[in-house]
Amino acid sequence: MSVILRLIAPQEEDLIMAATDILISTDTIEPALRNDYWREVTRPFCDTTPMAGGAATLEGTMRIRTVAGLTLGSTSFNAQRYTRDKWTIARSSLDHYLVHVLVAGSIRGDFAGRGAKAAQGGICIIDLSRPYTCEVDAGVRLATTVPRAGIDKLLGARDMHGFVLDSRLPITRLLVNYLQGLHAVSAELSTSEDVAVQEALLSLLSAGLAGTAPARDEPKSVLGRALRARTLAFIETHLADPRLGPDLLMQRFCVSRAHLYRAFAELGGIVQVIKTRRLDAVFTALADPRKATRPVARIAADCGFPDTGKFRKAFVARFGMTPQDARERGSHAAAAPDDAAPLSRHFAAYGTRQKR
Repeated sequence: MSVILRLIAPQEEDLIMAATDILISTDTIEPALRNDYWREVTRPFCDTTPMAGGAATLEGTMRIRTVAGLTLGSTSFNAQRYTRDKWTIARSSLDHYLVHVLVAGSIRGDFAGRGAKAAQGGICIIDLSRPYTCEVDAGVRLATTVPRAGIDKLLGARDMHGFVLDSRLPITRLLVNYLQGLHAVSAELSTSEDVAVQEALLSLLSAGLAGTAPARDEPKSVLGRALRARTLAFIETHLADPRLGPDLLMQRFCVSRAHLYRAFAELGGIVQVIKTRRLDAVFTALADPRKATRPVARIAADCGFPDTGKFRKAFVARFGMTPQDARERGSHAAAAPDDAAPLSRHFAAYGTRQKR
């Protein structure tokens, strides 16, 4: 797995990043400390462990570079196992696709129910909003982050998690060559060229991913998809509103109850969606060590759960742990990145800047 991110940094930091890469390597760490080091480096994205039967010590090197709205990275590593669960997803809040070019080695795993295997020369797509467990041989990756909105705008919501583009396909070879070239010359691109590079990449990816199936829970009609997108955006900004429910949404979007329910039928209904989003918001807050002194009941109430008993039961059903367990686990982790401490600073804390 490559740990490659879309970095969102202040303007001053963007100027620094334009002239430097971030290099991170276990080669600079004492062997006895390498496992903890590499796990901390990758923790925003997954829990990294040695692969059963392989070397007991994790090893890896990554070089990260930003190019406008994309982040490019190259990573080499020994055999490892990666698990991204609900806890990691809730804490990281990363809503991107990772496009992995397998320069060497292979990847195999379970991507939210889709068994997938990619070999050298292939491309594997990972959706960071969904869980997965996978194993990788010792190998090398080129990886690029693509914001979800870019692909969804061209293709609509698609089930791309764990989708593999076979190395024998012409479009795969074209994409591999393009991404290799992009990684090689990205430091020399002008701002105007950056925009053209992103558009070209999105076009090529869309061509390669056009055969993926629409998301299973996506509304069939264009109007249904538009209503869902607008409704979800409204829900995210009104989780604490005690009035949030079908009646408020019907009034806000001037739709009938039947229309609203059809748009969310595949997700278990609008009431279930609101409940899930509220639980995820509580989970994110409990896993944040910066909020360790805020009472659990207060956090739950702020996210729309005034009944402590019902909240606890729903929380355990969704996450398989109590709210107190989530808080305890979060107390041992670094603070999740936000606008004040972007992901670039997370990597900078573990690596060194190098002039291009």
